[in-house]
Amino acid sequence: AIAMLTLDSLVFSQSRFHLNLFTIRILGSSSWFFCAVMLLIGLMFEAMLAGSVWRWVSASKQRKGLFMGSMLGVCLLISQGIYAWADASYFVPVNATANRIPLFRGVTAKSFFNKTGLVDIKQSRERSVARSMTRDLEALDSSGLHYPLSPLRCEQQEKSNLLLIVVDSMRSDMVTPSIMPALASLAETDAIEFTRHYSGGNSSRAGLFSIFYGLPPAYFDTFAGSQRPPVLIQEIQKQAYQLGIFSSSDMYRPAELDRTAFASVPNLSKTIGEKTEPHWNRVRILNREWLQWVARLNTDQPFFGFLYYDSTKLGPGYVPSSDRKMTPAEMEFDEYKAAMRANDALVSEVLRDLEQKGLYDNTIIVVTSDHGDEFDDSGLGFNGHGSAYNRFQLQVPLIIRWPGRPAARVEHRTNHYGLVPTLMQELFGCENPGSDYSVGGNLFSGHAWNWMIAGSYYNYAVLEPSQTTVTFPDGSFEVRDEDYRLLEEPEFDMTVIERVMEENRRFHQ
Repeated sequence: AIAMLTLDSLVFSQSRFHLNLFTIRILGSSSWFFCAVMLLIGLMFEAMLAGSVWRWVSASKQRKGLFMGSMLGVCLLISQGIYAWADASYFVPVNATANRIPLFRGVTAKSFFNKTGLVDIKQSRERSVARSMTRDLEALDSSGLHYPLSPLRCEQQEKSNLLLIVVDSMRSDMVTPSIMPALASLAETDAIEFTRHYSGGNSSRAGLFSIFYGLPPAYFDTFAGSQRPPVLIQEIQKQAYQLGIFSSSDMYRPAELDRTAFASVPNLSKTIGEKTEPHWNRVRILNREWLQWVARLNTDQPFFGFLYYDSTKLGPGYVPSSDRKMTPAEMEFDEYKAAMRANDALVSEVLRDLEQKGLYDNTIIVVTSDHGDEFDDSGLGFNGHGSAYNRFQLQVPLIIRWPGRPAARVEHRTNHYGLVPTLMQELFGCENPGSDYSVGGNLFSGHAWNWMIAGSYYNYAVLEPSQTTVTFPDGSFEVRDEDYRLLEEPEFDMTVIERVMEENRRFHQ
């Protein structure tokens, strides 16, 4: 077992895939020869060590085996306790090291440490942010990250405001005049609409990570463990933008924006409103606080705004759109559309306020979603999000209103990985190729993706135009066609698999 774990660690360090049924199918003969040699070498040394240990244990009638087992148990408890404390204390060295150990899963206990007074989570985070300001984030650190690959060369010509609006679970087919009229009007008359746009995940954590980093979800644990912010936020702070960050969802869990996208942002509010407030009311509070923040802006200095609307329910305000009796699934979908209509009204209020204050014409506005939502649209039994990698859960709107650029429709395949390179190059004038910090390319380049990686909280998928390959934690995998139906005899494009492995390790040293 130890030999197999060691071998798995070596394979993981090279490909970012663990040994499982999927890797058995895709690894070539040279890779398996390497695996066999390493396994035999490991078994040889471990057999020698095992023999020595066994002779030592059996040579005495003392209960050395019980002693050794007890010590191992104590070590396990101590190591998990250290990890839980480091997680609550935002102590980077422990988390960064732990995330490099394949198959390691540390326990967390933030509520316990906070309630008992052993750790002040808010103060710990602020100390972590202060420490991050004193170190060179572009240099290779203990996390093993080499990000970005080259120092950024940016020279912003004219400073425009940037507003990023993310509506949770918003499917691309919701932006219609009947459901979301404000966004539909914006997309048609005053913005660039990307009609075949995909998120990097079917869950909030992976989707938001792909928006802010332009990187696959396989990097999430490493970035969260090292609390490394994305180059986009680093450049925004470097250019002294005013930061208005508002979320109706918890900033800490499950997306962990406090450790990733906004790891370098001090005084980050955990959420909008009290925890007891329902989501449908928090989005309203969000709008109120955003409007108050905009009213206090220094108009001589650009701003970056982030608005995250996390509400797919209307609560007591929901009234069914039809008098006929609907099935539970139809009722849920009906309320979802009503919630999207309510979110559209909130976004419309934000845009009108920018116009009234004379900020609209100097603000780049990006409207998108972290992922979609499904109501068994495929007829295969999938519901919600995080359950499938089909277009209902991955295809989301992307509407960019860019002053000076005419309204247009982009109909080729695009994804979230291209958003960061677009903003870095077009807004901040960065000369670096997008490959220095992302796996995506400039959205205005006109290129469609031939494959992409998407993730959830527990598994990953490789999307190609004609098929989707999904891997699971237990080592199994499945391949589905463009209608997301299982393929009994799938074929793999090894060029794509090799590219996936390369992208999953390119920013690891």
